[in-house]
Amino acid sequence: MITPIGEMREQVVVLTPVRTVDPSGGEVIGYGASDPIFVAIRSVSTREAVQFGQISSEVSHVCFGHWQSLKEITAEDRLRIVESDQEFDIAGDAINDPKRAWTRLHLVARSNS
Repeated sequence: MITPIGEMREQVVVLTPVRTVDPSGGEVIGYGASDPIFVAIRSVSTREAVQFGQISSEVSHVCFGHWQSLKEITAEDRLRIVESDQEFDIAGDAINDPKRAWTRLHLVARSNS
């Protein structure tokens, strides 16, 4: 399935974890941002649950983008929409087109971003 260029309206950056060592010898994880790319993000489901007196919600999305832009993405990375600063965790491995035309990602919206 090739996503038409006109549907790739969301400009995002890929946030890659960068591990550094702090002065006391502990590990600190920060995120480095890539150059902006355009993708199509679609909401597919939502879920709310009450646990320990708190409401937790989860929104799942699917993302389509060009294979060339997303070929090295992993489940440790995150996506951030440039316009709204909304961040998404990547759930599972990327699904790549055998012909290297597109990549599909399953995303979960972060509520603490």
